[in-house]
Amino acid sequence: MYTIGQLSKKTGVTVRTLDYYDEIGLLKPAAATEGGHRLYGDQEVMRLEQILALKYLGFSLEKIQLILRESPPSWEAALTEQLLMVEEEKKRLDDLHRSLQGILYSIQIEKQVNWPLIFGVMHMFQQGEREAIKVLDRYMSREQQDKMLSVNMDQHKMDQWVALIYEIRENLHESPDSPIAQQLAARWMEGVYEMFGQDDEFLSSAWNAITEESDGVMFYPMTRDVVDFITEAIKVKEKKAGEANA
Repeated sequence: MYTIGQLSKKTGVTVRTLDYYDEIGLLKPAAATEGGHRLYGDQEVMRLEQILALKYLGFSLEKIQLILRESPPSWEAALTEQLLMVEEEKKRLDDLHRSLQGILYSIQIEKQVNWPLIFGVMHMFQQGEREAIKVLDRYMSREQQDKMLSVNMDQHKMDQWVALIYEIRENLHESPDSPIAQQLAARWMEGVYEMFGQDDEFLSSAWNAITEESDGVMFYPMTRDVVDFITEAIKVKEKKAGEANA
């Protein structure tokens, strides 16, 4: 048998917490000494371990009380329900992460807090993937959409991509055939091929979607001026390549 102090030391649960579990009937002692000190046996230790496990899995104390009263099939139902709730919360946090990241990039690129743009980005992520698909349906097959939406760059790659777009914005005044414009176009194409491969049909559909939607926030920071710059620089690059191969 363990005193409350010994149980606290064994499990890492504070005496204050054990007092509260006793008060709400979640974990009652097995017995008490003549002096009134509470004693806990192996069964209570096991119950406390169950409580800690369920608490770790995100269940409330009220829900834990209900689960511990039920049979194993009810445990399975409760765990399944909790898993679905966690998956929904994970999706919410993933959407929030992308929204925060998009807003942060907008500030880094604009070098100011552009509130209309920020609200536009927030609205886009709140709408979710279904709204993006409605837009992409006008330009791409479902297979191509899946390919575009499945791209998952790590933080380093994303930072590099945003830095490239920022550099393009800083050089919009350059002629399409200038060395800097040609270098930026080459880096752009290299990044696109790295993400999607040299799938000309897909890249044509994707670029058409980006071009047509560049006035909105869906493909931000691919704004109209950035799209026009890249388009003209690539035309020059392809023309020079054709002349060299002629």
